[in-house]
Amino acid sequence: MKTVPRYVGLLLTGVLLSINSALADNITIMVKTKGNGTPIEGATVVLDEGHDYDETGKTGRIEFSDITWPSKIKVLATGFETLVKSIPQGTEEFTLYLEPLAMENEGLEVTAERLVEKASKLTLSTPELIKAAGSGGDPLKAITALPGIVATSEGSAEVYMRGSNGNENITWVNNTPVGYLYHFGGFQSTINSALIEDINVFLGGFPVQYGDALGGVVDVKLRTPKNDRMRYKFDISTITSSFLVEGPAGKSGGDSFFVAGRRSYLDLIFSPSDATDAFAEDDEDDPDQIVLVPRFYDFQALYRHQLDNGYLDSYLFTAGDEMEMELRSSAKSDPQLAGEAREKKEYQTVGLTWQQRWNEKWDSLATLAYIREKGVNRLGRDEQGDAFFSRVEEKTFFLKEELRWHPQTDLQFSFGFESGYANIPVDVYRPRSYREDDPDFDFTTQKKYRLKKTLKASEISPYVKYRQQWTNRLSTQLGLRHTNIELTGGFHAHKFSPRATLEYKLTSDTLLTATWGQYIQMPAGEEVVESFGNPSLLMTEAEHRILGIEHQLNPLYSIKAEVYHKPMKNLIISIDENDPPDNFVNRGTGEAYGFDLFIKRKPSQGKIGWLSLSWAKSRRTNEITSITRDFSGDQPLTVTAVWGQPFGGSWKRWDWSIKALVHSGRPYTAVTSRSRDVANNRWIAEYGEHNAERLPTYYKVDLRIGRDVLFNESKLKFYLDLQNITFAKNIIEYDYGNEYEKIDNPTEITGMSFFPFFGVEMEY
Repeated sequence: MKTVPRYVGLLLTGVLLSINSALADNITIMVKTKGNGTPIEGATVVLDEGHDYDETGKTGRIEFSDITWPSKIKVLATGFETLVKSIPQGTEEFTLYLEPLAMENEGLEVTAERLVEKASKLTLSTPELIKAAGSGGDPLKAITALPGIVATSEGSAEVYMRGSNGNENITWVNNTPVGYLYHFGGFQSTINSALIEDINVFLGGFPVQYGDALGGVVDVKLRTPKNDRMRYKFDISTITSSFLVEGPAGKSGGDSFFVAGRRSYLDLIFSPSDATDAFAEDDEDDPDQIVLVPRFYDFQALYRHQLDNGYLDSYLFTAGDEMEMELRSSAKSDPQLAGEAREKKEYQTVGLTWQQRWNEKWDSLATLAYIREKGVNRLGRDEQGDAFFSRVEEKTFFLKEELRWHPQTDLQFSFGFESGYANIPVDVYRPRSYREDDPDFDFTTQKKYRLKKTLKASEISPYVKYRQQWTNRLSTQLGLRHTNIELTGGFHAHKFSPRATLEYKLTSDTLLTATWGQYIQMPAGEEVVESFGNPSLLMTEAEHRILGIEHQLNPLYSIKAEVYHKPMKNLIISIDENDPPDNFVNRGTGEAYGFDLFIKRKPSQGKIGWLSLSWAKSRRTNEITSITRDFSGDQPLTVTAVWGQPFGGSWKRWDWSIKALVHSGRPYTAVTSRSRDVANNRWIAEYGEHNAERLPTYYKVDLRIGRDVLFNESKLKFYLDLQNITFAKNIIEYDYGNEYEKIDNPTEITGMSFFPFFGVEMEY
């Protein structure tokens, strides 16, 4: 047999190796979420019906080596639609994008509650609040759909809580006070909605770490900036446009940041004369003139530095509002109001928040912030033609430290303190402010005060909290806070505030709660500042008494019901006949009591929903006159129903929600007659009993329709928030005329008619 030459054997070996190389390939696959490009961990990638398969890692990446080129690839992942795709031969690395299931509707997964307290606390995630109809895409406006909360006026997010004024509530953003939470008193929040993770609302009975107030708490938590890659978001809506940039600061997965800004643009579209014509009444000869169309802005920036078992946040929040009018016809009955009406305000909050877990038993949370608030107001003119004005700038250093000790799994101690120092230059020439108990407030005849000085205020408030889990069913929480406040001019107040909560688990699905506490609040600055108010005033006080039950009806639905009683004392009464310091006294008392019901669906499969019902009564008594009246926030019955879900079938990327609201009419004080004020050449009103009349029942239905358009690494969202779709003509006040000439037939002023609010967002 003839031997094959050596070179022929080498040639055959090379051919065989080439054939094997052609049949054995290496493939790298990246699996990401369609719409935002987020890597998907745990996705199963199957080649050719199971010949080869594996799961993606944290980066969404998977590699197959020495395999036969597949004719098709299947990718499966929980919460995503299955993808089957053929890949052209020769592509060694490629990316596959999975489309989220429409019924999952990203962002609606339930997360653990960040606070253990249950009594009088309502928690909603940002997606729930944003998708609720009537919010205009602003989660902080949607809190008015919760029980126990009454908007101070139609369309406003400033609220009464269980019979307390809007300025008697606490607002926090990331454990820090902010200057003000809403533009123009409730028009829109000053925090970009895309940054908010969740909102905790305490209707009452809040724990000692939140501080001092007679009402409740709105506690906003901002989310952690995303750090997998750079992300951008742009938004334009009916009245504002905004941007958001976020991503890693350096190496992906480490430190991160976000920067967001927003500005209204109505002043860029409408001239002052156009805006004046739009709001002027047809029968007015010389209407009020808009000089500067209202405008506002806000800006937020946060940098998160990751620590071992903790983080350090540095941040800046700022906002500003400005508007200006020339009052003419509306000042006929109050002539010193005539002239310029200008408001400009702004705030900046710069701070650090440090959270650290030291070991299994100790952790801490500390915040250091500098808060600057500035307000400039001009309103009317005196008899010499000089304008009334107010210029106040408050610069505050705020420090809050809390140390938590867990000696046992069922025992926790918290030790903390809150302190602040404020420098407040004040330059004021005006009368005192309008108050809720002033139905016949008259600017012209009010005494005018001139004050120019720099005030200094300080606070130190230590507190301690003790929580004990006695058995699997019973737990208690005790808290004690001592508040000590001093203000230039002689105001000095200090007081203890004890608070206690009991929770008893009747069954695995039923929790009973009982809360009691003493709550105090410092009087407003103008009420205690020397030469303008009374530095000898005491703290106002309220006692919160609350009983509640919370029951998990099934895995999806829960129900929460509470009854409460809140007596108040040392409320401030104004006496216009007296000069300072006797013009303000602690001679008011009050009482609020009622029942709140909240039925909520767990957010899942793209569905949201809740039903809130409140029955309430709130009254105030002037101990000087012995007159008891309904509080202006007394709204006996309120029912709100919210539901939202995706459409089905070929409309799976569309979603809708609806909100129906009905509530009792608000109290008001009627004008019964008028008389001639010869000295000031005007008509003045004679009023009936304070808040003795009620407006008709209010009802409103809002509808929201949204749509997501997904691209590989970007997403387009748009929505229509159709407010008052039934065109209900709700009476919100009565107009008696600029000179009270319509006493016998006042004009019915109706609220917002049908209004289509739109928004378009682009993320990539």
